[in-house]
Amino acid sequence: MIYAKSILAGLLALIVVPVCLLVIVVVGTVIYALVHPTPGEGSIGWDPISLIRMNPMLWSVPVLIFLIGFIWEYRRLAKGH
Repeated sequence: MIYAKSILAGLLALIVVPVCLLVIVVVGTVIYALVHPTPGEGSIGWDPISLIRMNPMLWSVPVLIFLIGFIWEYRRLAKGH
């Protein structure tokens, strides 16, 4: 049962951490845009396909987040027994 709860904690970390990071990035971007307004009109381009071609080391970040959540919960539950 400890392993199942730890796996759920790791999966929950995979959901919570990116959401928190997204909120921090959006708030930071809005604050930066308010403090440093752009001088004129312009467009922003973004290529979502470039995410697929990212550095392979970046794909290890979700695994690391899962492992941190798993180990955190496993150690917490193991102390109780």
